[in-house]
Amino acid sequence: MGSVKNLIVTEKPTENSFGLGVFEFTDDYSVFDFGKMPDAIHGKGESLCRIGSWNFQKIKEELGLKTHFKRFIEPNKMEINLVRKLVPGRDEINTETTNYLIPLEIIFRNSLPPGSSIFKALDSGELTPEDLGLETRPEPGQRLEKPFLDVTTKLEVSDRRLKWDEAQKISGLTDEELEEVKRLALRINEFITKRADAIGLEHADGKIELAIGPEREILVVDVFGTPDENRFLYDGFHISKQVLRDFYRKTPWAEQLENAKKTLPKSMWPKPENLPDELVSAVSNMYKAVCELWTGKKIWNVSLNEAIETIKKFV
Repeated sequence: MGSVKNLIVTEKPTENSFGLGVFEFTDDYSVFDFGKMPDAIHGKGESLCRIGSWNFQKIKEELGLKTHFKRFIEPNKMEINLVRKLVPGRDEINTETTNYLIPLEIIFRNSLPPGSSIFKALDSGELTPEDLGLETRPEPGQRLEKPFLDVTTKLEVSDRRLKWDEAQKISGLTDEELEEVKRLALRINEFITKRADAIGLEHADGKIELAIGPEREILVVDVFGTPDENRFLYDGFHISKQVLRDFYRKTPWAEQLENAKKTLPKSMWPKPENLPDELVSAVSNMYKAVCELWTGKKIWNVSLNEAIETIKKFV
């Protein structure tokens, strides 16, 4: 499935029934769409799996939401129900279709940190300040009075920002289901934001993925509310793999890679150097510390402050 998790399918889904599978969260990571990077971040997979599992359990218990989550399997696996993957333009998707992944990513934005893709969209005219509920162009770091919901494609080669009417058309949703999708996104955003606030983090933005079940019910799927799916800040400092992007941006490799992408096949892209051992250890502790704070369960007894202070030496 990519650099964050593998999917093990034990039973394939059909039009009328869930399949069964297991997400295995790895310690690998990727930046700049390079693919698997040379270092593994020890404990990252377990941390993300524990946070994701905790979130699924809580939104079922506290919000009564339907999800594909079945159970957490220690230390880094999650058993899930599976739906079909139907591709817009290739497969028939309409308001009668059942048991499929909604081919959208629903993005919620509470603030606009430096580097947010919103600024590119404003520069190109794809979005206007009015779309964000603002009268003038926002500044990097600005908080929004109300969360802004954005939507992109999910199954295309590159994610593409959509208008809501096109999103509805390609995903086979009724008017009522589209409104439910938006309500779900806002409820989950509020859930994540409250939890982040409780442990001293700012929740800047994030995304969810949804599915239509065998009875046309809407399910929360994939994983959400983790430092890889969402952007969290601690006193303005990114708590995510953004720190690894920032490190590599300071190296010649980042520019070499961007140039290679324009003319060369992926197999010929330049290879990155390994991270310094001290940085790998600190990023590992960052993920572990957030996991302990988020779930309230001590496993590694590591300090988020100490991890951040070490990372700051490199980025």
